Amino acid sequence: MDEQKFPLNNVSEPKPPEMGRRRFLETGVWATTSVVGLTLFGTGGRFIVGDALKDKDEQWINLGEIASLSAGQMHQTAYSLRHKDAWRTVEEKGLLYVFSDDGTTYTVFSAVCTHLGCNVHWEEARDGFSCPCHDASFSRTGEVLGGPPRQALTQLEAKIEDGVLLVLV
Repeated sequence: MDEQKFPLNNVSEPKPPEMGRRRFLETGVWATTSVVGLTLFGTGGRFIVGDALKDKDEQWINLGEIASLSAGQMHQTAYSLRHKDAWRTVEEKGLLYVFSDDGTTYTVFSAVCTHLGCNVHWEEARDGFSCPCHDASFSRTGEVLGGPPRQALTQLEAKIEDGVLLVLV
């Protein structure tokens, strides 16, 4: 075959550039700086964030005996929990609303408005909840009736054990 027809056969492979002392030291400094920086950023970030990204442990709390929670009425109940993370113990306080139509199944709502976190109030005359912060209103079942909230009140899981109402908070 004629070598003029295939000029690519004569091309030699390029040689990789030689790494001189200057290039070697530059690469070493950048690699060491990157490792140290990532290590400091990782530990510092973990210290600042703490357990904020960790899912909160849910707990069953005792709301009292069901005999004291009469059917057909809305009951406001306060609760207090202690959470311990790596550095401190935090006490969480809150309000819940409990009602039952038949005295056997209970519905429990968080009193925290889904708009900005204000506590809602039960209004017997309106048969619903109202939020004083932005004039929001919710039905007896927690659905939004008016105002800026886009989500219903948070309904919590409840169960009865030995005549005592327990709620998962």
